[in-house]
This record gives sequence, structure tokens and C-alpha cells, in this order.
Amino acid sequence: MRDAREQHQQQRPTGPSRRAVGLGALGAAATTGLAACGQGGGSGDGPVRLRFTWWGSDTRHQYTQEIIDAFNAENPDVVVEPEFTEWSGYWDRLATTVAANDAPDVMQMDAAYLRSYADRGALLDLSQEESLDTGDIEESDLALGESEGGLYGIVQGVVPLAVVTNADLLEQAGVPLPDDTAWTWEEYAAAGQAVTQAGLPNVYGIQTEGVQGPPMENWARQRGESLFTDSGDVGLSPDTLAEFWEYQLQLAESGAGTPVTLTIERNSATASLEQSGTATNTVAFAPWWSTQLTALTNASGQRLVLLRPPAQTPGGNPGLYYKASMYWSVSARSRNPEAAVRFVNYLATSDTAADLMLTERGIPASARIRERITPNLAETDQAAVAYVESIADVVEEAPPIPPAGGNSSGEILTRIGADVLFERQEPAAAAQAYVDELQGQIDSA
Repeated sequence: MRDAREQHQQQRPTGPSRRAVGLGALGAAATTGLAACGQGGGSGDGPVRLRFTWWGSDTRHQYTQEIIDAFNAENPDVVVEPEFTEWSGYWDRLATTVAANDAPDVMQMDAAYLRSYADRGALLDLSQEESLDTGDIEESDLALGESEGGLYGIVQGVVPLAVVTNADLLEQAGVPLPDDTAWTWEEYAAAGQAVTQAGLPNVYGIQTEGVQGPPMENWARQRGESLFTDSGDVGLSPDTLAEFWEYQLQLAESGAGTPVTLTIERNSATASLEQSGTATNTVAFAPWWSTQLTALTNASGQRLVLLRPPAQTPGGNPGLYYKASMYWSVSARSRNPEAAVRFVNYLATSDTAADLMLTERGIPASARIRERITPNLAETDQAAVAYVESIADVVEEAPPIPPAGGNSSGEILTRIGADVLFERQEPAAAAQAYVDELQGQIDSA
């Protein structure tokens, strides 16, 4: 599966048409923002100037500029100036500006980095801002932005893990659609084996995993573990990780899952969503974030459905939680925190922002906004919203967000996981090495 941090760049919003915003104009606006000194601030009687930064695709840049234009029109005392880039360069640039005491006022933030920025005092504690308006976002979702007792990010959207299942391939293979409220990992492997053995050209039942974090974390959650503890240490046991790798190796060796070489190829840094087994209709089952359904369906052209992950026992714990797709944070050094919080309120709770954003930044955490936008969504986006609501009775509290140094977990898992899949390391020894290296990164951060 593609990394969660890049997932929403793969989506293409649907719904009401949007006016085109030339990328040249956007680039000029970004240059103006980058040239701004400090954290904005007006002079004399002029408007307050706020710098706002985010990552994403061209489509995201375009509709975000529309949101900015609408906010500026409704708030003539504030001018929001955009800065944006792709995911690959976003964090290096943000780290540079924060280190130089020149951070943007408002930032799009990711769970992998929220705690490290908050704990070193770079983000404003929004719980102390009386003007903060969180609308009807549930307390459990607001808690996704907390660290050390403060609130440092307002969750924009939530996204749970799902098994994206190609119903057309199952029909062609003569395999019934599983009952996802009762299936187990053994039944998952058996269904995958049945698809592979049906003899459809170049089709495997399951996308073998082993080098991506979300499937591994789901496995751990079903066993009562989290990748990190509340205190910021590694919470994943080597035994659980070794068991996960052993299961994935069994899938590949039995033919129920894709061969290891194909698994590594599809999870390489250069692989796109469109090259995945789900998008190319060459696997029937694969774990994805639920909001990726639209992009996958557009690429696949076949009928894809969202199923809960299998559990250890029939009707057992599926290990699901609502992950924050992204947050809105404010710089602790902003010269205009009141205006910055007002803009965050607009992004998170206004109808204008909701109508333009739809689900492109995740399923809205606000139930009111979800209800508002659902009629304007494509069928697949409506299915993603329905999935979020259908699992409400089984989702658990979200795990602790990564501590400083914890954002290296993905790179370490990819590297050591590849060694396991290619049988260069035994699962048990590799699992201990993973936990030790990750804990070392945290301790030295």
C-alpha cells in the first residue's frame, strides 16, 4: 500500500466544479509568501498578513487558493499568503524555517511530525486560545492533536484502514465476497489462495505486505499493542512483529499472496498508486486507507469495495481506529495568533472550506460537515464515508502519535522488512533489530 502520508495526493476531488487557478499565479503567490519576513504582521492600519503552508498535488493547491480567496474576502483585515510544495520537500523546508525563527503562521501538519514540533515549543497550544472553534468535532478526534497535555493540531479529517477488495475479480474467480464482520486471517489466506488458483491471468489473491507501516500496526493493534507508548517509547514487541512477517512470508510462499519481488517493486519509493496491484486489477485483496477508494477505482475501472481487516478470531477485534489524515497547526512565534486561529477555524469548520475540500484531505472529522458534503460526493467517496460510519462500533482509541525520532519508523521497516522478505534475515532477529534501532532513534532525538 502507498504510505499514508502521501495518500491524499493520489486523490482527485469530485463534486462541484472549481474555477481554474493558474499554477503560474500560484507560484507567484508562493514566492511572495516565502519572501515575507517573520510570521506576517501588518504595519500601521494595514491588514494583518499570515503565511500559510501546505503540501499536496496541483489539484489541492488550486482549491486551497480558492479557500484563501474566500477567507480574505470575508476578513478584509487579514491577508493570507500561500506557500506550498510536494510532500518530498515540505518537511525539509519547514524544519529550516522553524530553525530560523521564520515559520509560517499556519501549517498543514502530519501525525508523524506533530509531537516532535509540539514538544520543542514550535507550535501554539490551541487549548489556550479562547477564540478556537472546533465545531462539533468529537473529543476523541480532537485528542488526536494533543501532546503533553496541550492541543497543537486541529484534526481536519479522519481515515481508517480497510481491505480494498475487487468484487469483479472475486466473481470471475468464483470466490464469494467474505463476511468482513467475522472473517479471520486464516480465512483471508484461504480466500486469497482460491483467487490465485482460479487461474486468472497475472492475478494473485492478496497483496503481500511486510515493508509498510499501516498493515503492521493493524496486526499489532489486534494484539493489544501500539507502535509507540504514551511515554514515547517503542510499544511494539519483537514477537508480534516477527509473527507479522512470518504470516506475510507464508502468503508469498503459498501463492495466496504476491511474490516478494513484486511486493518490493510495488512498495518502492518511485511506485505510484496507479501501478499497484489494486489499480491494475492484478490482486483481489489489499490494505489501503479507505479514502483512497476513489483514486483506486478511477485507475482500476472495476468494482472495488471496502472491507474490515480480518481478525484473529471470528468477530474478533479488527484493530481499527480513526487516524488523523492531517492537522492545522499555528506557529508558537506567530505575531498574530488571533488571526491565525481565526483562519484555522475557517479551514476546519466553515461551509465554504468544506464544499471546496470535500474528502480530499480526509473524511471530515465534523459530523455536520460530513452530512453536508455527502450528497455532493462521488459514489466511491460516499462509500468511504459510509465505511467510516459503519465501523463506529468497533473503532478503538487512536494510538499515541510518534515521538521525536519516531518518524524514522517507516524507513527502518522498509529496509529491514525487505531483508526479511528476501530471507536475508530471520523474522525474530530482524524484529529485535527493528525495535532496537527505532528506540535508538527516539533516545537520540
